[in-house]
Amino acid sequence: MTHVDILKLHNLKATPQRLCILDTLKSCGHATLEEIEKYSKAKFPTLSLSTIYRNINEMVKKEVLSEVKIANKKDYFEITKDKHVHFVCKKCGHIEDFLLDTDNIIKTVQKFTEDKIIDTNLIFDVICKECLSRK
Repeated sequence: MTHVDILKLHNLKATPQRLCILDTLKSCGHATLEEIEKYSKAKFPTLSLSTIYRNINEMVKKEVLSEVKIANKKDYFEITKDKHVHFVCKKCGHIEDFLLDTDNIIKTVQKFTEDKIIDTNLIFDVICKECLSRK
């Protein structure tokens, strides 16, 4: 499915700015607002940070993008995908997706609370293979 198709599926216009944001995230995997701005400004020098931020927020609301919150780091964004967890390298900061159906984890934890768990955002702190090989 193309980026244009994804935007149309979520009732969003396929503007050059939105397509640029999606291209950035496709190539980077995960990116901060500042990283998206840097890449976008290379293609659209007059594009303002507020326009980028507004488009990102709209795509997050429509679930085209997901926000990845990592403790003590800036927020990252990614194209929404199937359930997964994140591996974050404590040395270099690299973020990697790991496909894992979190339904069983939620069911297990749900037994310990009367609150309704609606989703989870699991992050594993790791030292990536690249950093391990540098030792």
